[in-house]
Amino acid sequence: MSEAEVDFSQVDHKLEQLYPQMEKHLLQLLSYPSVEAPSAGTGAPFGQAVADALSYCLELAESLGLPTTNADGYLGTADMRGSSPELVGVLSHLDVVPANANDWQTPPFSPQVRDGRIYGRGALDDKGPLIASLYAGIALRDTINHPLTKTVRFMFGCNEESGFGCLKYYLQHHQPPSIGFSPDAEFPLISGEKGICHFVLSSSWQSVQGAPLQICQITAGSAINIVPDRAEAVLELNGAELPDAAPQISLTREGNLLHIKATGKAAHASTPEEGDNALARLLAFLAQLPLEPSGASYYIRTLARLFADSCFGASLGVASEDEVSCLTVIPSVLALDAKGGTLRCDMRFPVTHTGDSYQQQLSSLAAQYQMQLQILELQEPMYAGTDNPVAKKLLQAYRDYTGDLSEPLVIGGGTYAKALPGFLAFGPEFAHTPKLCHQANEYITQKDLLDAAKIYSRAIYALAR
Repeated sequence: MSEAEVDFSQVDHKLEQLYPQMEKHLLQLLSYPSVEAPSAGTGAPFGQAVADALSYCLELAESLGLPTTNADGYLGTADMRGSSPELVGVLSHLDVVPANANDWQTPPFSPQVRDGRIYGRGALDDKGPLIASLYAGIALRDTINHPLTKTVRFMFGCNEESGFGCLKYYLQHHQPPSIGFSPDAEFPLISGEKGICHFVLSSSWQSVQGAPLQICQITAGSAINIVPDRAEAVLELNGAELPDAAPQISLTREGNLLHIKATGKAAHASTPEEGDNALARLLAFLAQLPLEPSGASYYIRTLARLFADSCFGASLGVASEDEVSCLTVIPSVLALDAKGGTLRCDMRFPVTHTGDSYQQQLSSLAAQYQMQLQILELQEPMYAGTDNPVAKKLLQAYRDYTGDLSEPLVIGGGTYAKALPGFLAFGPEFAHTPKLCHQANEYITQKDLLDAAKIYSRAIYALAR
């Protein structure tokens, strides 16, 4: 059957019929609190909750008639078999970032549908698009009623948010599909992804006893790829006067202890300008206090100076850009006590640059300020351009359904597409979609879920026909 003979209005109608079932299964999947945790043993390398979400997903695929495999709890697959063994991949993930229930209107893992919106951690990133793409394949299979030429492999990762360990393990034991997409970004298409460098700046010191305004502890951030929306310091007063409060800074005294809390707004580290970094705000406040002369105060003042620009790296000395992208860098997670401090940071660098130069700059900077540098992760950028054959097919699938001729995007987010040649990130966010990934009250609308599924059906056909 040629592409012209496929009546996608019938595929769309089938998806509309399947929608109640699709939404039901999404709500069930969202109820799993699949935040990465320490290994829970064989088959659960990223914790029991992630393993349970994977088991549910594979059982769902089996119930839809797709044979499945479980790669030891690292990654699962479900195949829609074609007339040849050549594979087209659709690679989603089941793990989600942490969610602070106090920030949500309803519990993040008790999903609800309100006013046409499906609320729950993972609704956009990435369980909603996982379900949408899976049902897109089912609707296509049941409508055209014959095998596609290529086998479509739906792949369910379990460690995308913190290192791609799931995919690395899978690739050690299995051959990847030659082409495909990851439904884990934006429409119309992602043609480029910035490089990512996760790094640590740490220092240690001797504690100072009895000094006025002595720093005891600082805690901030929940994940390295989230702009922190709260940060707290505990200081010993030891006879010192209380400092004045400041915007979004609150002070609470408990005996000889002073609790300083800063508030901000969370955002994905790839778009830090959409957030308000509470840690940067706290560091700037602390740096102006008459802290005792010690390693701790030097470390805090240094960090405050280096991250005065908490988005684009100007104060860190690494600001840069190319024709299609610019660098971003944020202080994400800080843990400090009387003996030392460790700051985790997230940097995204332009698509035409390489990671080596930034690693060298960071090494020089750490040495200059007597800090220790550790590179946790370094991903080189990916840039496909619009002449890429996979890009052309995916972009056409989007345009055929929407009529929107918008050009592809370059993003700071890092998706699985960066790790697999022949893959690109594709949806589910539309231009009108609020930027809710990694934020409180995450949701996907019912309409966007269905529209994404319709687009994915066209994309799967274009790649696997």
